[in-house]
Amino acid sequence: MDAFLFRGSQKLESLQFKINLMGSKAKDLILLYSQTTPAILHQLWHNQKLENLRYDFIQLIAYLIEISKTFKDRVLEVADPKRLWMFLNSIFGVQWSKKDVFIACASFLVGGLVGAAVGLSLKQQKKTVQYMEAVQLKHYLGTESILVVEDAAAPYECGDNDVLINVKAASVHIVDACICSGYGKTLRKVLRRFYKESSSDLPVILGRDCTGIITDLGKRVQRLEIGDEVWVTVPFWSQGTLCQTVLVAENRVARKPKNVGFEGSCSIPYAGSLAFSILTEADVDVDNAHSKKFFIQDGCTPVGCVLIQLLNHWNAHITTTCYKRAVPVAKALGATEIISVDDEKTVGDTTNENDKTVDPWKSLVKELQIKGDKFDFIVITRNREGYDWSQLHQFCSKNGKILTTIPQELLSDSYGFFSALFLAGYVRLKHLLGSTLDDYAEAHLCHATLEQLTELVEDGVLQTVVDKVFQPKDVEMALHYIQSAQSIGSSVVTFR
Repeated sequence: MDAFLFRGSQKLESLQFKINLMGSKAKDLILLYSQTTPAILHQLWHNQKLENLRYDFIQLIAYLIEISKTFKDRVLEVADPKRLWMFLNSIFGVQWSKKDVFIACASFLVGGLVGAAVGLSLKQQKKTVQYMEAVQLKHYLGTESILVVEDAAAPYECGDNDVLINVKAASVHIVDACICSGYGKTLRKVLRRFYKESSSDLPVILGRDCTGIITDLGKRVQRLEIGDEVWVTVPFWSQGTLCQTVLVAENRVARKPKNVGFEGSCSIPYAGSLAFSILTEADVDVDNAHSKKFFIQDGCTPVGCVLIQLLNHWNAHITTTCYKRAVPVAKALGATEIISVDDEKTVGDTTNENDKTVDPWKSLVKELQIKGDKFDFIVITRNREGYDWSQLHQFCSKNGKILTTIPQELLSDSYGFFSALFLAGYVRLKHLLGSTLDDYAEAHLCHATLEQLTELVEDGVLQTVVDKVFQPKDVEMALHYIQSAQSIGSSVVTFR
């Protein structure tokens, strides 16, 4: 224990010695720096370069003070009322009274205020940006590239001939699925720039028709009023209708039928416009339809439903195909004859070895051959993999035609930069020469067709056929469904 205390005391004494030594050295350093620092500072202060810099700075301050005094004297001299009075007398050569001076000053003041007010009124206001929910496509990579966005730029200002509509419901069509894969991309870019919609083809909002309520009108719009319940159609190259607000030209809007709701009405505008377009191409109307025989492939598509009803009303003979579950619908719509078709099915004995696959296309061709009918017009409304439509020519009459409502491949979609540039020049030249752009603008998508459809629905000639109603978030599912064999009539997306 004593040894432990002895060693502890030795270490403590050693530590005290080191601390005293460090303190002594620190004291010496402080003393040294306190003696040399003033000398260093004095040397720096009297350095020649610093002296020159200090002199230049003093000269600059003196010059600025002199300029400010001169400016003050000049301002007081110019603003002196007596000198101003003498200057005005020397110019106008007359004696100015106090009243004249007062009137002149008041005029200057009023004029300045008016000028400032006009300037403020003409000042460009910061653009207001409003947002909406919309179904957009930012890449042509198929339906998987569809986005439902909450911050799409919403239109809010009407041009002279435009109509602003609060969308309640919009339908999806086969053409929307085609657009997802790039259908019409070159024409879309050219025509959207030509019609001053946008300088780019993307992003594009899907949807080719909708129903809604008018919230604003252009000053030249005469047919419609704010608050009207309307339906709309737009061409494939334009911004679509699957969004909360659309801004469209007046000629693509008409009042919707009063006896049908917003969702139900969506099954008619675009499909009905295509149906009328096909009938116009076939040169068939109420006067000659009774003598015509039609074969409508897949009569329960949106277009097929409208075609069957129109032709039935005009007393035409209608043969159609549809899937088994849609047979009652086809009958109710007015089809004269119905050929039931299904996907590939297996028939034969109860054992798998004796089973064989029946090709629905071959089965359809065989049934048509058995019937032996010849048709004036064959209308294709839905594309089917493995179906060879050219074989249907054998069922056409002497002057019969095969027509289709399926979007056809556009040559312009494969254009490169220079070809697209040439197309843009051709479109502009065509317009300058006074030619119509209806080939691109789809002339059948207009208010005249929509008004005709409104009358037919209100008169009970056309019935709406809606299979399913989807939410915007389920639009990809809706597009897949409208192309499937299970769909009957239209699929609708509601924004309410």
